[in-house]
Amino acid sequence: MESAQTGEAALIRLIERTVSSRGQVKLGIGDDACVLKDGTVITTDAYAEGVHFDSDYMTFRQIGTRCACAAISDVVAMGAAPQVVLVALAMAGKMHNVQVRALYHGIEDVCSELSCEVGGGDIILADKLLLALTVTGKAKQPKLRSRARAGDHLYVTGHLGSAEAGRLALKHSLSRRHYSRLVQRHLKPLPRLAVVKKLFRKIRGLIDTSDGLATDAHHLAQESKVRIVLEPESFPILPQTLELCALLRTDPLHFALCSGEDYELLFTSIDLIPKNVKGIPVTRIGQVEAGAGLYLKRQGRTTKVRTHGYDHLCTT
Repeated sequence: MESAQTGEAALIRLIERTVSSRGQVKLGIGDDACVLKDGTVITTDAYAEGVHFDSDYMTFRQIGTRCACAAISDVVAMGAAPQVVLVALAMAGKMHNVQVRALYHGIEDVCSELSCEVGGGDIILADKLLLALTVTGKAKQPKLRSRARAGDHLYVTGHLGSAEAGRLALKHSLSRRHYSRLVQRHLKPLPRLAVVKKLFRKIRGLIDTSDGLATDAHHLAQESKVRIVLEPESFPILPQTLELCALLRTDPLHFALCSGEDYELLFTSIDLIPKNVKGIPVTRIGQVEAGAGLYLKRQGRTTKVRTHGYDHLCTT
């Protein structure tokens, strides 16, 4: 009998060994989304109450918005323009029509901003609210995690840790006004489609920061077979996030490395990228070198990164 798998990556490898290719898919398991031979990009994501969202401090509209942002981000992280969103809704029995309508209004808000549309789905009853969103997009040449090359610079859009800081501000009932920028990134982590479109020709390796900088940078390094060196002195972290870390007695560097669900773009380029693209901050946070693994360079000393971001299947 095969030994038990631990962690999401191990389970994905198990699935890869179980299923077979029959020539329909150009790029399957291993990136942010699946790519068909005609350039269609497809992704699916599941969201559960109490795991991905909390109805104690989120409205149904905000839940729809946040889940739509997260799902569409995987298509954008392949350099593709989103087209259609399919929604499978496992509806908690206590939900009323007005709540379902609010949920779909939230999804529609995001689709409207990103010029895509809801094309259907499924509805069932369940013990708690669950959503599964499938998103399709199109790209002539999708961007992959495996395209980073030695000599590239490593960039990130936006700010690190903002979404998780916003979640903690809401969880601990801190001032929404004071932490409004963080709360907004948690409730509406809008994918950086405008940046992808503007920088498309300059981007090589690309992923979104869904699981945290440490995990996602490691994915880039592993898939591209390169060594990535992070430079934490340049990490873009908002003052309110640093303030929250101090309040909660959390190390800001560890927080920046491990906090997930920012849904920012993490990408490499041989070019020097402007610090602001379409109104979005873009920051150089490291470099790509020959070798393997993920490292931190601080005060002239380089050490291996052993921490990681969120993993649904790990409890420690």
